[in-house]
Amino acid sequence: MKTTKGRTRTGTRSGNSGTTRPGVSPAGDALNAILLIDKPEGKTSNETIRQVERTTGACKIGHAGTLDRFASGLLVVCTGTATKLARYLLEDDKSYEGVVKLGVSTETDDTEGAVIEERPAAGVTGDAILECARKFTGVQLQRPPRYSALKIQGRRASDRARNGEQVDIPERTITVYELAVGDIDPDGGRFTFRARCSKGTYIRSLARDMGRELGTGAHLERLRRTAAGHFQIGDAVTLEELEASMAGCPSAKRFLLKPVEALAGRGMVIVREAARKRILNGAPFPAEEAVEIRDNGGKLFIILDESENLIAIADMDIHKWHIKYLNVFNSVIQ
Repeated sequence: MKTTKGRTRTGTRSGNSGTTRPGVSPAGDALNAILLIDKPEGKTSNETIRQVERTTGACKIGHAGTLDRFASGLLVVCTGTATKLARYLLEDDKSYEGVVKLGVSTETDDTEGAVIEERPAAGVTGDAILECARKFTGVQLQRPPRYSALKIQGRRASDRARNGEQVDIPERTITVYELAVGDIDPDGGRFTFRARCSKGTYIRSLARDMGRELGTGAHLERLRRTAAGHFQIGDAVTLEELEASMAGCPSAKRFLLKPVEALAGRGMVIVREAARKRILNGAPFPAEEAVEIRDNGGKLFIILDESENLIAIADMDIHKWHIKYLNVFNSVIQ
């Protein structure tokens, strides 16, 4: 057995080496895969996913985090057996770029809601905006928007709000790792930004709260997701490009990944055949039956057989050799 920190041994199979495959187009490859889609503005995430479903012919489909209708950008879509991986991909940090409009507050904290208040924003300086961004960087409590998909006593907060009900959504802890202000337009009361944040962060709420801090109110005027974990918007395809690819036109973008590729960056254990049989029965296996271990410093590990098939996902303490299976895959997943 060989243990490595942060990388695999030399000669490890190409699917785990981090190398980039050329663009792919066969429709069959999309049936049990992770697809990177560039969602357009004005289309809901559900509408986008259903179009992907029709285009690929997938009988099962899911996602790793939605985008609001007015937003665009990276939507990570899972099909077939790969839908079992969505819960792990949801944990990834997200990156965005967008525009905040000062002086106008809306019901939904974005452009789709009715205006509820307007205040002068001409007196807000660039220095004040930069200082405000610094205050909203780091670990903090955030209250999600009233109009959101969060469930309150079994019903969506947005449905309750539309029915005129009082919606009390509790604050939750989020982390904004980076909040960089770009262009500032003092006359128009706008500024651009780039943000990287933890899962569960609402950029609409961030814009709203910055407006309150600046004393003007604000809403999110534009939003584009540029990354989710190690997935990048540059690899994503539009719905039109997806249709062309499924029709046989190869894409230069690496938008379609096998499940094992999608889980790159997690810890990895490659095991012998004896261990594979134990795992499929839900039983632990001894360390001696591991061919290789890649330790990335976390507890989440993917477990592969020597043919690079994904057998299981587990919480593992490799030092104490404690294994807790989160998913065991009885069918072959590459």
